[in-house]
Amino acid sequence: MKNLKLKSVVSFLTVTVFLAGCGTVPTKSDGVNASSTAKATESSTVSDKSASELSWDKVNDPSLKGQEITVLVVDTDGKIGTLFKQFTEKTGIKVNELAVDYNSLYGKITTAALSNSSDIDVVEMDTIWAGQFFKGNIAEDLSKIVPADVQKKYTQSSLSSAMFDNHLMGIPYYSSTKHFYWNKDLLKKAGYENPPKTWDEFREVSKKLTANGVYGSGWAWKQAEGLLCDYVGMVYAFGGNMLGDNGKLVVNSKESVQALQYMSDLINVDKTVDPASLQWTEEDVKNAFMAGKIAMMSNWENMYPDLNDPTKSKVVNQSDVGLLPGQGNVVSSSVTGSEGIAIMKSSKKKQAALAFLSWIGSRDFQVPFYANTGTYPSLQELYTDEAIIKADTTKSLSKIMPEFQYGHNRPNAPGYVEWADILSNQVVGGLTKHQTPQQALDEAAKKIDEAIQKAAK
Repeated sequence: MKNLKLKSVVSFLTVTVFLAGCGTVPTKSDGVNASSTAKATESSTVSDKSASELSWDKVNDPSLKGQEITVLVVDTDGKIGTLFKQFTEKTGIKVNELAVDYNSLYGKITTAALSNSSDIDVVEMDTIWAGQFFKGNIAEDLSKIVPADVQKKYTQSSLSSAMFDNHLMGIPYYSSTKHFYWNKDLLKKAGYENPPKTWDEFREVSKKLTANGVYGSGWAWKQAEGLLCDYVGMVYAFGGNMLGDNGKLVVNSKESVQALQYMSDLINVDKTVDPASLQWTEEDVKNAFMAGKIAMMSNWENMYPDLNDPTKSKVVNQSDVGLLPGQGNVVSSSVTGSEGIAIMKSSKKKQAALAFLSWIGSRDFQVPFYANTGTYPSLQELYTDEAIIKADTTKSLSKIMPEFQYGHNRPNAPGYVEWADILSNQVVGGLTKHQTPQQALDEAAKKIDEAIQKAAK
C-alpha cells in the first residue's frame, strides 16, 4: 500500500494505451510508414513467441546465469534494492534496479510501453492497474504460466490485486488492506468491552463516543484516492459490487447508494465524524487518532509502531486493531492496497524475469522484505512462520492478517485512472449534501460513461 497512491499521471498515455486497448506496439493513426509498421509487427511477433516459451519449470535453469534484467520499482530508501542482491547471489542473474518514487512509476511504465522499449523487463504494478496492463497489452498474462497450486499459496488480498478478469498480470508482491483501529479506553468508558462488528453497531457506538471534543470516528474523505478506498470497502460491506457481470463499471447500484447514504448520515445526521475528515488524508486520520481526538478509524496496516510511540502518540497502549465491521451476511469488508510485480511485454529477458518473479513470491524474499521494511507478506503460510513472527516487533501480525481475506479491489478495469476523479468528486457531493447520494452517483455514472465514450473515439 502506498498512502494516497494515484493521481494525475500521464493522462495522454493512459487514454492512448489503455482506453483505446492498443496492441503490443502502440501506433499513431497516421504518419506511420511501411518500414516502421513492419518493424512493429516483427517486434510483436518476437514478443509473443517469447511469451509462449515462458516456463515456470525453468525458473531455476542454470543457463540463465549471466543475464541482466532491469527492474522498475518504488524504492526511495534503497532497502529493496539491497534485497535484490540476494537474488543475484542465488541465481547469477544481475538485477539493475531502476528506483523511483510512486508518482513517477506509472509514467515510466507507459512511456516504455508506447515506445515498445525493451530497456525495462520487470515493473511494480499497483492494484488499480491490472486491467490496464491486460487490455493495453503492457505486461505478460501469467495465468497459464504460474501453476494453479502456486497461485493458491497467496493471500486473497494479494492475489486478487494482481488479477483482472481471471488474468494474472503479476506475481503477488505484498498484502495490504485497510483495517479497523479503536481506542480501547474510550470504548470502555462508553460501556463497551468489544469493538462493533457491524456498521449498524458502529453507528450506535459512535453516538456514545462523541462527546467532550472527541468524535466517534475520523476518515480520509478528502477528494482523493483515500476517499475511494473507504467508499469501495463500504459498498462491498453493504453487499454491492463495483463491477457488473459483464465486467463493466457499476457506480449507482442500490448497494452503492446505501453505502454513500450511510457515510453521509454519519457526518451530517449523527455528526459523529470529525468534520475535518472532508479535508483529511489517511495520515491526518492517524494523527487525530494518536492525539485522542477520534475513537475509531479505518486505516492501513502500517499504523504501528507509531500509535505506541510516546514521542508521537497520546494513546500509547490504548489502541487495538482487528476486522472492519460488516453488514448483514458480510462478516467484514475492506479495500485492497496490495501490489504485484509484472513482466513487460517488450522485455527480451522474459525467462530471467520470470525467475525473478518466482523469487519475489518466495519465502527467500518475503521474509527479509518484512523484516527490513515491515511490508506484509503475500505468502499465506508465512503468517505462522517463526522468522516472520520473530520480526513482528509490534505484535500485531495475527490481528492484521485476517482482514486480508476480506479485501476487495477498487475496480481495476481499464480507464480507472481517468474516471477515479469523476467518482471521487461525486462521492464528495453526496457527503457534503450538494446532492443526494442517488443524484450524486447517477451523475457519476453518466459522466464516466461520457468520458469512456469520448476516449474511445
